Amino acid sequence: MPRSLPSINFRPNPGRAVYVQGSIDQSLIDRLTPSILNFHYQSRDPVSVYIDSPGGNTLSAELLLRMLSAPNQEFTSSCRLITVVTGRAASAAADLLSAGDYAIAYPGSTIYYHGVRTSPAVPVTVEVASYLTESLKVSNDKYALQLARRSFGRFIFQYVNRRFQFPTVRQQQNNSKLTDLECFTAMASQAVSEAARVVIDQARIRNLRYNALLKHLQRTVFNKRKVTKLTRFAQVEAAMLKGIVEFELGNNKDSEWTFKENGGLAKISDDFLLLTEYHAPHLNDQLAHLCDRWGDYFLTATETEQLNAFSDEERPSKRQEMLKQHFQPLWFFFVALCHALQEGENELTAIDAFRLGLIDEVVGHADVPTLRMWAEFRPDETDTAAVATA
Repeated sequence: MPRSLPSINFRPNPGRAVYVQGSIDQSLIDRLTPSILNFHYQSRDPVSVYIDSPGGNTLSAELLLRMLSAPNQEFTSSCRLITVVTGRAASAAADLLSAGDYAIAYPGSTIYYHGVRTSPAVPVTVEVASYLTESLKVSNDKYALQLARRSFGRFIFQYVNRRFQFPTVRQQQNNSKLTDLECFTAMASQAVSEAARVVIDQARIRNLRYNALLKHLQRTVFNKRKVTKLTRFAQVEAAMLKGIVEFELGNNKDSEWTFKENGGLAKISDDFLLLTEYHAPHLNDQLAHLCDRWGDYFLTATETEQLNAFSDEERPSKRQEMLKQHFQPLWFFFVALCHALQEGENELTAIDAFRLGLIDEVVGHADVPTLRMWAEFRPDETDTAAVATA
């Protein structure tokens, strides 16, 4: 196959780069700001972000990302970001790595995830401890969903690249009833470190709960005609909350169990965020893009035949609606995986992060397909930016 020229959309450029080294704090931002502003003034070419950091202040990391992603006064789009971990990307630095439009890891580097931490400035009373517990829980949910949004396309790419091997997995395990997702996670578990396998197992457990909740809501909420007639999203949210409360009551029949004392409120918050995120407009836009890019790999022959029966005007919306059912279990599992990364201490290798769909490429691993290879080795591929964000 003929090879096209290397694409600047997928290759870091040390001459147009900032270096995130050491703790991410205000002093780092002060040091990097002149270079970032200068790059934005020069052109809209990609900016590379080399990372070797133990993390730091999450607010500083978000400020740095906003600065790197800022548009210019001509109202052109932001510069494409190519993030590269050279040594380690921990905590807030791992979040910065995933925020890149194309994320790369050097072999031997580590990507370290854990839950949000805080150092209280006041003595910890019962009331303060209760507030901190809830605040940290909400923050962990926020960052898990943020990581899922940023990296879901990478996860889909990994999944698509391994689909042809699923029949072999079923044969090896002598189980023809394994779902495609179960085949994928089985393959991933064999290719990663023990630390990553623990994360996958935790994600499986959480995902079982998500699936049970979704089945309950589909049976009790979403299949009712009156829900489809609701005009305000807040009314849909109220219906979902009622269904989630009923689900928790059904799962906890002990007479001593309460929402207040047994973590029920926290689970309701977690489940509510998950479901509203899946129905949020920005995720629908992302799913629409994923459907356009990868939809043909998911549709069955029967589904394709059904779609062809619709008119040209109806077909795009019907296709997206059909494909959303294929993407839904993958999204819920990936959210579960990102939540698992926010619990405990999770130190992943570069290959772990790649196999789990958290980064796009490990330098030097030519035998592993990447989006860069897809774009650079396909002379008919003209929309490289779209491929990168798929």
